[in-house]
Amino acid sequence: MKLKFGIIFFLLTINNLFAEHDFSLRVAPVLVSPLGAEQLNTGFGAVVSLDWAFVNLRYFGLGLSAGGTFSSVPMQAGEPLMLMEGKGGLFLRLLPFDRWAFQLGAGGGVYQYLRGEDNYIFGLFGFSLGMQVHLSPYFSLSVDGGYTYRTFSSKPLTSLDFVLGVRINLSEIMGGRARVQVEKTQQYRVFPVSYAWYEDNPVASVTITNDEPNAVRDLQLTFFMESYMSQPWTFAVVPFLASGKSIEVPVTALFNEALINLNDTVTANGILQMQYRSLGARKEAAAPIQMPIFNRNILSWDDDRRAAAFVSPRDYAVRVFARNVANGVERTINNDPQNNNTPSNVIYASALFDALRHYGISYVVDPSSSYTVLSLAASSQDESALDSLNYPYQTLYYRGGDCDDLSILFCSLLEALDIESAFITVPGHIYIAFDVGDERWQINNPDIITINGQDGIRRRWMPIEITVPGQGFTRAWRIGASQWRNAGDEAELLPIRECWEIYPSVTVPASGDNPPEIPEWAWRFRLE
Repeated sequence: MKLKFGIIFFLLTINNLFAEHDFSLRVAPVLVSPLGAEQLNTGFGAVVSLDWAFVNLRYFGLGLSAGGTFSSVPMQAGEPLMLMEGKGGLFLRLLPFDRWAFQLGAGGGVYQYLRGEDNYIFGLFGFSLGMQVHLSPYFSLSVDGGYTYRTFSSKPLTSLDFVLGVRINLSEIMGGRARVQVEKTQQYRVFPVSYAWYEDNPVASVTITNDEPNAVRDLQLTFFMESYMSQPWTFAVVPFLASGKSIEVPVTALFNEALINLNDTVTANGILQMQYRSLGARKEAAAPIQMPIFNRNILSWDDDRRAAAFVSPRDYAVRVFARNVANGVERTINNDPQNNNTPSNVIYASALFDALRHYGISYVVDPSSSYTVLSLAASSQDESALDSLNYPYQTLYYRGGDCDDLSILFCSLLEALDIESAFITVPGHIYIAFDVGDERWQINNPDIITINGQDGIRRRWMPIEITVPGQGFTRAWRIGASQWRNAGDEAELLPIRECWEIYPSVTVPASGDNPPEIPEWAWRFRLE
């Protein structure tokens, strides 16, 4: 049994070592300088050899060499000596630098001695030491010096041999593969509602490893997912990566709006392409990459600002509903001047709140995706804490939702009337606020929240608990203000327009498929 496992281990090791074979052809003139033979002068010739490097590691290689040499050695008198040699052997190649290599070889073979009527065949052996300068992955200049010992009937023929020529890498010319490897090391969750966010934030992370025998330059990485991207997206450019080194790279993606049409969670196929320069030559490689993409309603509460992407003032159903309410408000204000002292933002917000009650909107807790449970799970870094949120048109169609659904709808209606809105989050709950739009109205009322925005502008926000449509607008205001005070430092106000700078608003094309039924408004607006 031990022998069996030993054989398997040996074969696997050999397979790894022999996984990549390089073949190169050398053609060069040779200078032959005889030793210890005064009657022989320096001769010239040509050498052709084929090298097979069957072990290629970062700093050295091992291989076999076979070739032939033809040389003519002048004699001090008479005809020149012709030598035709055939030999093979082993070589060890050292690669201390990108473009430089040193090679030590040893081997033996036979040669044919030709001079006049003399024709003999004897054995030979020798060794050589050479240097190569890589001009590109395909061509290199080589300089070699060697010693050859040739047996002979009387006295051995020895010489120093000098070769200067060109080495051609046949493996690269005939389709050398790219040796930069990619491995996906991290997959992040992809939410269609945040599709624009991934232009600057990663969908995954990959490790890029340079297995080329030399450094690579201008490594350009692109990602493309045909179903959900309009064109390949260049997410990184690495100017330099040394041989044998790895680098971790975040993968971003320029998704298009097709992602918003996803009704089901899918595993999407993409392609990651790499282009780079190796010793000046352009190479490229591609690797498939798969990633799960959630359906368009799924979201994580790891960042409450993500929900702002669902707030859509361009939603067709929202625009129809808000415009009809606004028309009713305008008619009422024109007929009832006593409301003129109330800021228009408050008037419109109160009317929207009352309109939703008349429309039949109700607060419905979804036990399978409650904000109370999932927001707390997200804050504890629970990776499974995913929620399903409704787009505004869906909440209008269903005529109900939980606290996040109703908050998204009400903020969408406010923004459709150009009233700045915000989420308010307290532990286990989310509701809304809107900009009063008047710095003096009820200036001493503690139920109005005053906060400076990121733009430095001081705004006064009216908090509204949206889950109690049946209790009236003023009561919803008081409840919202009380929750803000009770939460203390744990309460947070998130202006929607500031959130949109990170998570842009998304409008689903289907929002116009089922417009809300708008009756003749039977109520007459009045400020409570």
